[in-house]
Amino acid sequence: MKIRIFLFLISIFYVSMASAVPVKDLYRASIKLPATESEDQMLSDAFSQAVEQVLVRVSGDKAAITGDLLQEAQKAAPTWVAQHSVTSLKDLLPLNGDLVAGKQVNVFFYHESIDQFLTQHNLPVWGNNRPSVLVWAVDDNNGVRTLSGANSPSPLLNDLAASSTNYGVPIYAPLMDSVDAAAISPSDVWGFFEDTIKSASQRYQTDAIAALRVSQYAGSLTGNLLMIIGNDTKQFSLTGANLQDLADQASADMAKALSERYAAVRNSASESRLDLSVSGVTNYAAMKKIQQYLESVGVVRDVYVVKATKDSVVFSVAINGDKQKLLDSIMLSSLLQADTPPVTQTSALQADGAEVPSADTVDTAQQASTTSQAPDPVSSTDSDAPSASNNIEYFKYSGAQ
Repeated sequence: MKIRIFLFLISIFYVSMASAVPVKDLYRASIKLPATESEDQMLSDAFSQAVEQVLVRVSGDKAAITGDLLQEAQKAAPTWVAQHSVTSLKDLLPLNGDLVAGKQVNVFFYHESIDQFLTQHNLPVWGNNRPSVLVWAVDDNNGVRTLSGANSPSPLLNDLAASSTNYGVPIYAPLMDSVDAAAISPSDVWGFFEDTIKSASQRYQTDAIAALRVSQYAGSLTGNLLMIIGNDTKQFSLTGANLQDLADQASADMAKALSERYAAVRNSASESRLDLSVSGVTNYAAMKKIQQYLESVGVVRDVYVVKATKDSVVFSVAINGDKQKLLDSIMLSSLLQADTPPVTQTSALQADGAEVPSADTVDTAQQASTTSQAPDPVSSTDSDAPSASNNIEYFKYSGAQ
């Protein structure tokens, strides 16, 4: 069973065992502003701040949402607003050393406007199905190293939780119980010992792992971040005036690393198509469930059924970016599991050095893989499963999600 603890601000919650996490409100932002401004100016400021937050969250690339590009977005932001509301805050806001009344402006943007702007500027659009990240955080305070977790929360974890929410990165904390204490030490995390970190993280089964070390010594503050995504690792240096600055940098770096792996630019130049053969699909409901899931994957442009047999379905999938982004995204869910290509009579003959398939066989295979219009999804045939090729990937339907 997967065990994960979700960090949100100061609270720590137990959550379900699903891998990928549906992140809500990607296109929404709440901005708090002093009530001393006129309503028009307050809305203008709120829209400008909100559009920056949303563009960063949807693209996962904070460094790109700056300069002229950000100014262009801020000018257009009022026309992208689908809905907004203004409420008075109960607590006062600081302003120039004083405390003044404040208001919160909730801004909802049109998805299409944000996505189109990012696409026009060759930036990725990252869907809401996002990978979970387990965070091992160690704080060195004047030579004393402390490892944080659910049973030993810290200001560092709290700041990271608040910051990661703004970037749409679902982070989790280890329990730091007797099992964790036996498996990993503060020195292991501080030294970024990858094998030990991976081994200790197995019980939580998140999609990615992060190790964060922060040093506070003689008034100076520095940090480093290690990201482990599958077999890939990346390291980042962190600097800032306070823990909140370091946490924000760490969240931005995590978002960028994950976006590079799971998001893609949505334009025709990056489009490609491949087939997915899914076994274990024995009814229409299962087929539709898989199709709807594939349509929800951020890098997918469209999906249609090529062929359906009594126990398998072949889907044609148009994607943004390379095939690996799709495969990585699919593995975030437990709905489909990677499978090996079936051994067909044709492939067995070829292995024995027999002649290649006849022209009739080749024409049939080409027709299935190059169909430009979606066939009736409820139609079926008892023809053999497709033979292995570079343009088809094989999966098994698990029956769960």
